[in-house]
Amino acid sequence: MIRNPTFVSITTFFRGLHVQVPNCASQLRDRITHFERNNEVLRKSRSQLKRIEERRRLELKNLNKTPYSQQHARHVLQRKYEVRSEDLDSTRLGPTSESDLRFLKLTHDKRLLYTILGVTGEQLRDSKLIAADVSKFLSRNQLEKALFLTRLAKSRGVVGMNKIIEHFCRVKQDAGSAIDMYNWRKKWGIPPNEFTHTILFDGLANVKQPLTEKQSQRVLKIAKLLLERQELNLTGFNASLSALANSVNVEHAFELFDARKKQISADAITYTILLRASSLSQDDKLCMARVDAIMASIPKKFIDERVMYGYCHVLHNRKDNMLSKMAIKALANFFDINIPLETITFPTGVNLPSLQYWDIKQRFKPNRFVANLFFQNCERNKLYDLAWDTYQTLNLKSPRLLEFPIHERMIKIVTAGFPTKCAEMATNVFKNMDLRHRSGKNGMLLVYRAFERQAGRKFTNDSESNVDQLLTHLFDFSAELEGKHWAKLGPRILNWKAWMFCWNVVNKANERRKVSNERAKWILDHYLRTILTGQTNKAGIEHQDYAGLRHVGLESVRFLSSFADRFKIEGELEPSESSSERDRHYFLYRRLLLRFKDRILEQVNVLEGGPGQAESVEESIKQTAEKLLSTRLPDQA
Repeated sequence: MIRNPTFVSITTFFRGLHVQVPNCASQLRDRITHFERNNEVLRKSRSQLKRIEERRRLELKNLNKTPYSQQHARHVLQRKYEVRSEDLDSTRLGPTSESDLRFLKLTHDKRLLYTILGVTGEQLRDSKLIAADVSKFLSRNQLEKALFLTRLAKSRGVVGMNKIIEHFCRVKQDAGSAIDMYNWRKKWGIPPNEFTHTILFDGLANVKQPLTEKQSQRVLKIAKLLLERQELNLTGFNASLSALANSVNVEHAFELFDARKKQISADAITYTILLRASSLSQDDKLCMARVDAIMASIPKKFIDERVMYGYCHVLHNRKDNMLSKMAIKALANFFDINIPLETITFPTGVNLPSLQYWDIKQRFKPNRFVANLFFQNCERNKLYDLAWDTYQTLNLKSPRLLEFPIHERMIKIVTAGFPTKCAEMATNVFKNMDLRHRSGKNGMLLVYRAFERQAGRKFTNDSESNVDQLLTHLFDFSAELEGKHWAKLGPRILNWKAWMFCWNVVNKANERRKVSNERAKWILDHYLRTILTGQTNKAGIEHQDYAGLRHVGLESVRFLSSFADRFKIEGELEPSESSSERDRHYFLYRRLLLRFKDRILEQVNVLEGGPGQAESVEESIKQTAEKLLSTRLPDQA
């Protein structure tokens, strides 16, 4: 019998449907089928169970990404890690806490770490959020938490780790730790990005303490490895050179420069860094040979004012003073600044490169760095007259070049070079400063030192007229800067802190007793007016200023003792009935001076922590000061 083929295929098709029916059945049919086969009633179908299991797995996964609550975290620490409840009571958990750091090393529970660090697992997937949280930790000086957060974030913590390296360099000034972070990040699964190398090298180039020999070798090894892998571009190469230039051994910078591959071509910044490294060399002969080779190899397109400034700076830093003077000649050759070179003796046999070598026809325009280097060189080589003449010329023709540091340096120069007239010169320089810089203390202190130096010279303190002129100039300067108007006492009353410097100058000027009685009385009246304003009362003085007020008191006592000795009556302790009217006035005035001196000493004793009530001592000082201020000199009675 022959079967119809169409009938066979239809039969096969329906048999297939019959087998597949349970797979396509409803949940009820599925449970009935399971009951028929296994004689067991299912509460949920297999598909429902599968969905429930998938939901539970997802919920558990999401739960593991969330931090514990504070209460649960404390419970876990107490139960799992056996932390005593007394320790937990004194501990606050959270990102801003400092007391929970010990638990970071204690646990590997990620949810507990999330609680301490104040993050979630979902946030760890966002590198921007990680970098922001790392910045917050670093701003609070929480390095441990910043580091743990980046380690948890793995590859998402690249930017955060860069910030940590930068923090170690710029804030902590810790070059060793910065290099360690760079090396350890690979072990922690935190790869570097295109900015990591530059951040490390640039940070190391700017640390204040030069790199040690060991640190320099580690940096050199890192840079060479990056060169071999062709992972270092020109910016990173220059940064690594700059880092090695900031080292106790600058030879490593030249070793790296010689090891560079062909794909890295030096630019103007590269040559500037090499010149800066050369300026730190201790061997003058080797340094000059190396610098000559560098200058000869620089293409014309890279010759600019920075490169030429670097060359001048190399000359300035030489140990040989005669060779160091060549920096001034180089500045005059390369920059459009008028310097009278005929007043300087230069060494023979030292040839400077000419701008014509690079086909440059005009000198470069000077800037504040060039001007500052010139005055540094004058100060170092004691070219005081040259410095003063050039300063006056620049102040008239190019005052923009004379910024605040140059004015300060000029005050130091005139103080060292012109001891018999430095006070007037220093005040003239001070007046040339910008008004916003005059309010600063540093320039003012330098001027006071100039007054003190001139007052200590015999040319000044051995002449009554010179002393008188100097002290008039001193109090005019102090009153203009630190004088204040008081309703009852009049204008130009000095601040008490000005007397810390004025008394030094006055006592030096009085070493040979050339301060006249009238001038001494005039000085004392200025001091009495300052006291009568109440500025020296202990209640208004901060504790850190006690030493300054004590110094003022002791220096005033020194002046009062010298002044009182001028009215001592020869051979008599007290005037007798036969004494002249002049002697009586001398005695009374001297007694008043000594009484005031004793009151000042009592105040000094109180400031030093001795017995006595500050208020009662200050009242006695005030009464004595008022009487002394209203009393005329005996010679004028």
